[in-house]
Amino acid sequence: MKGRDIDMARMLLGLTLSLCLAVGLWLPQVAAASVDPVFSVTTSTNSLLQNQTVKVDIQGDSLNDLFAYELNLYYDGSILQPDTTQKFTDLNGFALPIKIVREGGTHVQLVYTKTGSLTGLSGSVKLGTLTFRAVGTGTVDLTLKQVKISTSSLKEEKLLTPNAKATILVDSRERPTLGSYPAPTVSTPAEPNVVSVKPEQLQTSGTEKIAISLPTGAQQILLPSNTAELLGDKKLEIQAEKLKLELPAEVFTQLINLVNELERSDSKITLAIEPDNEPTVGEGVLSQATNQLGASVKLGSLIYNIKLYVTTKAGQTLSVTSFEQPVQIQFKLDSAVNPKLSSVYYISDNGGLERVGGTYFSGDLSSDISHFSKYTVLEVSKSFADVPQSHWAADVIQELASKLIISGTSEQNFEPESKVTRAQFTALMARALKLKMTNSTTSFQDVQSSDWFAPEVAAAVQAGIVNGREIDKFEPNALVSREEMTAILMRSYSLLHGKTDPAAAPSFSDEAAIGQWVLADVKAAAALGLIQGRSEGQFEPQGFATRAEAAQVLYRLLSK
Repeated sequence: MKGRDIDMARMLLGLTLSLCLAVGLWLPQVAAASVDPVFSVTTSTNSLLQNQTVKVDIQGDSLNDLFAYELNLYYDGSILQPDTTQKFTDLNGFALPIKIVREGGTHVQLVYTKTGSLTGLSGSVKLGTLTFRAVGTGTVDLTLKQVKISTSSLKEEKLLTPNAKATILVDSRERPTLGSYPAPTVSTPAEPNVVSVKPEQLQTSGTEKIAISLPTGAQQILLPSNTAELLGDKKLEIQAEKLKLELPAEVFTQLINLVNELERSDSKITLAIEPDNEPTVGEGVLSQATNQLGASVKLGSLIYNIKLYVTTKAGQTLSVTSFEQPVQIQFKLDSAVNPKLSSVYYISDNGGLERVGGTYFSGDLSSDISHFSKYTVLEVSKSFADVPQSHWAADVIQELASKLIISGTSEQNFEPESKVTRAQFTALMARALKLKMTNSTTSFQDVQSSDWFAPEVAAAVQAGIVNGREIDKFEPNALVSREEMTAILMRSYSLLHGKTDPAAAPSFSDEAAIGQWVLADVKAAAALGLIQGRSEGQFEPQGFATRAEAAQVLYRLLSK
C-alpha cells in the first residue's frame, strides 16, 4: 500500500470514528451506562539482552460490540525498536500498517476496523501483537496510554486511557541467576545468529557476484546502507546451510530509496533467513497442501521465512513488497523426494500455497521470486485412476500435474484419450509459458471477457502464438487439429528460444495432406523431436489432438 493510500485510509477511519461520536451526540442518550472494556499488555519475557527480540501482546477483555479501534502503545525509542514490516493482527477486517508516531512521546499506533459485519468483537480478544528489538540498555515501560473504540451501530466512540503497562529490563550481558556469582565484566560478543558484513567484503573485483557464506545457525545478515553502491553491477550471493539467495544490486537500490536521502547513511539493512523447525508448522503446511492440491505431498526442504528491510536511525523499519528485479532462491533438496515432482512454493500469511516454479540441477532446486516471505519445496504426486503406470504418457502426465500445468477432468480422472478444444490447448500453453494475463479483451466475437479462457486467449494472441480461424472468430470450442497444435507449438518454441535453423526432418507419408501454411512448422517440430507421427509414418494433420498428446508435446517443449 502506498503512503498516500495509507494516509487516506487513516483519514477515512478517523472520519468513521468522528462520525460515531457525532451520531452519538445527536441521538437520544440511553440511560444505562455501558461497562468499559479492560486492556492489558503482556510480554514474552521481562528481561533480554541487547539485539534480542521480545513479543508484546495487547489483550482486550469485557469487549462489547467492538467494531473499530486505535491503540497507542508508548515506549522508549532509545531502547526498543518495533518491527513495522509485520502485521499486528490476523482478525478479519482491515488493519493499517504499523505506524511510529513521535509527537507527544514515541509510540506505535495500531488501527483496525471490521468490514462487512453487522456486529463487532465481544468477550476477550487479542487485539495486537508486536515484535520489538532491543537496541539499547536499561529499564523500559510499554504503556497503552490511549485507546479509541467504536461500536458497529456508529452511535458511540470512546477515548479511553487504560495506562496498561509491562516493564522490560534490557542488559548488555547475561544476568546472574539466584545462587550464582556475577560473571566478570567482558566485552559483549555479537549475537551468535547475526553476521555483520563489512563494506570491504562487498568490493571484491573481477567477479560477477560477491559470495558470503554464513556459519551454522546464522539467521540475520547486517549489511551497509550503501550495499547497492558497493556491489555496482555485481550480485550478492548469500549461502546458508541448505539455502542460497542471489540478490541483484537493484534490489538494494529499491530498498534504500524508501529512506529519505538525508537519513540513508545512518540506516541499516537487514536480511533475515529464518528456518522454521517446528514440527507443527510443517504438519500444517502439508495438511493445507493436501487439501488445496488434492494430491499426496511431501516436504522437500525446510520452511524458510525470509525478510529484507532497512531500519532508519529513528527506528522506522521499511521493506519492499515487490522486487523490480527477480531474486533467485535455491534449496538443497531432500534426497527422499523426487526432483521431477518437486517445486518451490510460496506460503502466504493465511497459509495458502502458490507454486513459484523450480529448475533442478545437481541436488538443488532453484527459482526466481519477486518478493520475500515464507518459502519451501513440496513434492506433489498426483495420480489418476484412468492413467495406469503402463500408459505411454503416464510419467509425463504425472509430472505436469505435479507442477500444476495440467489438471484432470475430475478429481480422479484425466481422460487421456479425450479430444482437446482450441480454448483448452491455448490456455494450457499460456499457463505453461507463464504469459502475463493483464486483460480478458480480444477482437473475437465468440470470446467474451467473462469466459474462463478469455485471459489466456488474450495473452496468447498478444504473444503471437495463436490466431483466430477468421479475423473475428476464434472458435474456442472447436477441436484443435494436430497441424494447428504444431503451429502453436512452434510459435511457442520461437518465443522461448528464438527462430530455429532448418534441419533434416523425418518425412511423413501423408505430407501432401499437411497445409502449406504449417508444413515448415511440422518439419521443424519433427526435427526437434517435439512431435511424432501416429502410425505407419503418417502425421494425420487433420486428426484431432488428445489430452495425452497435448501433455506430451507440452512436456517436450518445456524440456528443451
